[in-house]
Order: sequence, then C-alpha cells, then structure tokens
Amino acid sequence: MGEYYIVIINDDYNYLIMQYNKPRGTEDWLPEVSENYRALTDLLFLIAKINGYREIKTPIFESSELFIRSVGETSDIVKKEFYSFKDKGDREMVLRPEGTAGVIRAIVEEKLINKLPSPIKLSYSGPMFRYERPQSGRLRQFNQFGIECINTNSIMDDIDTLMLASSILVTLGIKSYKININNIGDFTSRNKWINELRTYFQQYKDQLSELSQSRIESNPLRILDDKEDGKKDFVKNAPKIDKYLSDKEKADFKLICDTLKTLNLNYKIDQTLVRGLDYYTNFIFEINSTDKRLEGQPTLIGGGRYANLVKELGGPECSCIGFALGIERLSLALEYEKIKLVEPSKIDVVVACFEEQISQQAAIIALAMLRSSGISAVCKFDATKLVKSFNYAESLNARFVLILGMKELKEQKVVIKNQKTMKQETIPLDKIVEYIKAN
Repeated sequence: MGEYYIVIINDDYNYLIMQYNKPRGTEDWLPEVSENYRALTDLLFLIAKINGYREIKTPIFESSELFIRSVGETSDIVKKEFYSFKDKGDREMVLRPEGTAGVIRAIVEEKLINKLPSPIKLSYSGPMFRYERPQSGRLRQFNQFGIECINTNSIMDDIDTLMLASSILVTLGIKSYKININNIGDFTSRNKWINELRTYFQQYKDQLSELSQSRIESNPLRILDDKEDGKKDFVKNAPKIDKYLSDKEKADFKLICDTLKTLNLNYKIDQTLVRGLDYYTNFIFEINSTDKRLEGQPTLIGGGRYANLVKELGGPECSCIGFALGIERLSLALEYEKIKLVEPSKIDVVVACFEEQISQQAAIIALAMLRSSGISAVCKFDATKLVKSFNYAESLNARFVLILGMKELKEQKVVIKNQKTMKQETIPLDKIVEYIKAN
C-alpha cells in the first residue's frame, strides 16, 4: 500500500502526491548489493559445476497442490506462509516457497530419469516467497541456491552432498559455523516415533504454546524445532527416534559418521533436528552460523535425503538428496566476517565531449570502439563544461578521461588523462584501445 501526503503549492491549489514503497518483506537490490549477490551466485554455480551439477530453472509459480503434496499439509509453509492466488482460468496457484518440489516436478514431467544417467545432479537459484514476519536475513521474497542429487541409493552420496555444502563455506572463507546431523528414519520408523511423541506431549499439553498444542495431533515433530517450545527441558527430553530405527538405518548412519570423522569434517549429532519439510527421510543436516548476530536465524545451509517425493509426484520410486541456502542469509554471514567477493565496479573510461556535433559523434564512435574491445566506457553528453566530465569521472572512480577536443579531432587525435597518475597524453584516435589496454 503506497503512502501519500499533501504538498501545498499556494493558497488556491493542493496537490496529492502518492509515494510508493516496496512491499513489506522485500528489498531493492541496489547496484553494489546486486553485484555482490551476482558474484556469490556465480561462485555457487561454479562450485556446483565442479561437483558435477548442471543448472535447471523452473517457474516462479506452480500449482498449489504441488507444494501441498510435497512439503506437507501440516507444515508451516502450507498452513501459514503460502502466497497463493487464482489465475484467470480459476486454477489455484502459488508463488514457489522452496525449490525442490519444482525441480522434481520437472524431472517427472520431462521423464528425465529415463533420459539422463543417474544420479541426476541439478543446481538452481532464484526467488522464493513465504508470508512470514520479516527479519534480518529472512524476507518474504528471498533468494535460494540449491542442489538436488536425484535417483541415488548410495550412502556415499549423503556424505558427498554434505561435503559439497561444507566446501561452499570453506571456499567463501566463512569460519563461524557448526554442522549438525541426524537420522530421522524412513516413514515406517518415523510414524512409530511420531505416535510416541503424541502420547508424550499430551502429558505437557498445558505447558505448550497454542500452536504447539495444535501440532500434537497434526505433526508433533514441529514441536521439537519450535523456536520457543524447543528450548523447554521436557521438549529436549522427548523420546528420540533412535529406538525405532532399523538395524540397517543405524548401520548406515554409523557409516556416515565414521566416514565424516575420517574426512576430518567436524559435526554434532542433534537428535532434535527434524528440518521443516515433510518429505525428508533418514539423513538430514543443517550448517548453522555461530555468529551471535545471526542467533535468531542461524541456518546457513540445510538439507537431507528424501525417498518418496518423486513417486508422490507421479514418477518412479527413487531416492534423492539435496540442500538449499538463502542468498541473503549467506550474504549477511559474509558481511559479518568482513569477506568481500567483489570490489565496487569501476568504469574504465569517461569520454568527455563538447557541444559541437562532430565532438558528440566522435564520442559515440569512441564508445562503440572501446566497448567492443571489452573496455567499459560512458559519456556525459549533457556536460557543457569539461570540468563536469572530470567531476563525473571522479564520481565513478574512472581510470581514464578521454577528451575529444575540436583541434585534436581535426588531426584524428585525442587527449587521454590517467586519473590515477594524472598523466595526460595526446594519442592517435585509432590507438585508443591499444593505449588503454597497455596502461
């Protein structure tokens, strides 16, 4: 909703001026932020590519049923955070709240499991939408990067995926983090655990929040990671799933732990870790920041294995593993650790021209020649005085100023000034590119 105010021009006229503001929970990516985000995303895709992942893009909006089936009817995303709408065909649509469901839908729809060698490794990035209370590093429109390793039954892919997630933070130079892992079992094991949790939490119902009380029947796992109730001792002491895990699940989890130790990858087993989406099974993990400034929203990367999602969405039965990270949250972690991926972009050349037509036309030609050679160049065409072009160059931190004086142009020459050394030279017009690249 825009804000507006009255401006009094004189006693006879009032003008109503509407001031438009961005929607709550969104942000404008101004140039410096946008450049940093782009550098971060490019680096993430490069790391993924090195690990064998190829990029996929899916629609920003999908049918609401896709996310209800994949994420789970009892999840907070479905119950409280959907940005949903009806399109002109009266179809129920939703702005995507997470990336995995759309990727799996594409895999099934395009029958990629039959067309591509397994495991299929895909990476993605783009905006996601959740209607929740905006906080630092947590917006209603936010950007995620994620990977999905599809159609894999090897425990080694669980380890490989966690290694990839960890390598992202190592590559970026982030040091303040910890890795938490857990095994939440398959659906058979977990359902037995859930039934025991229901019985257990009934004893403490009056000590739970209203939201957690409603979750006792619908999804008691959500009580374990509730931001308030999760801190209470009786919640921390709730029954753990390990007594319900099969011998194979225990052996698989032990293999993961032993291998991580061999790799010197430090981790902690957190039996209260359940993740927020219903499709996860067995191995799950979170990498959390230990920086106190991110204490309320510490998760940098989160993911795990999921076994039934492909089949749920109409494909063959196969197991997958993946993770996602928030670009804004990760950017905050970089900022807090004073890590810069890119310096503010600089313009190589400012072309200074005069009002005369020949000078302006020469400026256009010079811009085209410079840019076609990969040299960034701009011109302030409305600068009536040379000093304005120099001020413009200084504001852009430009390296050179190219002066198209009338006398020099008649001789097919230009004046070029190095803004760093303050050295000024007259050179042939056709040597501009060569000169700048040499200097």
